[in-house]
Amino acid sequence: MIQAHNINKWFGSLHVLKDVSLTVNPGEVVVIIGPSGSGKSTFLRCLNYLEPINDGYIVVDGRQVGKKKTAGGRLVDDSRKNIYRLRSTIGMVFQQFNLFPHQTALENVMEGPVTVCKTAVSEARKKAELMLEKVGLADKADAYPIQLSGGQKQRVAIARALAMQPKAMLFDEPTSALDPELVGGVLAVIKDLAREGMTMVVVSHEMGFAREVADRVIFMDNGSIVEESSPQQIFTSPQHPRTREFLSKILG
Repeated sequence: MIQAHNINKWFGSLHVLKDVSLTVNPGEVVVIIGPSGSGKSTFLRCLNYLEPINDGYIVVDGRQVGKKKTAGGRLVDDSRKNIYRLRSTIGMVFQQFNLFPHQTALENVMEGPVTVCKTAVSEARKKAELMLEKVGLADKADAYPIQLSGGQKQRVAIARALAMQPKAMLFDEPTSALDPELVGGVLAVIKDLAREGMTMVVVSHEMGFAREVADRVIFMDNGSIVEESSPQQIFTSPQHPRTREFLSKILG
């Protein structure tokens, strides 16, 4: 479903991603862990071209992201329209929710299908109601973001992404901005998606969640993938000294 090949990303002279390669199969859940500043979130944003890459290439569902081939076989930058269209097939959930404050929960979830996909309002409303029910917020359809807790806002953000019927979901530390008592509700929704077979890449500091849900765990440090393996291997017998050092500080 997702293939990243030798991705490099610079911010000025700062080399943030260094030859990062990753393949995510359909229905697979990959959790990326690592210290702050290791490039995890930047890599996630590159996967749907919110951050253009400087070198390497990314393929999602058979299509190269951000590039297209000319009739002569040369790669050129893709049009914004095509990038937006491809991006709409990859759901993204951010740390800070990014809901529209002037819209209700229902209107936030309807916005993408109506504006991007040109779905009829009546159909988008039905779909949005189903998505809010899916994340346990059917009773909050008419509430504005200011009336919702952090955990409820994040679940609305997940419903909004799901309303676009994505082929894969990207989660950028979806619980990092939440009070500890609100984390469980958001993680429960993500676990349900995993059980349903949604392809997901999740950047998270929740080690228990990674151990329970991930098919593979990726450890990143200093812009590179240091180690990747099953949760069992990573958490009980990490092979790389840097992985062991990180987990010893996190898990004690």
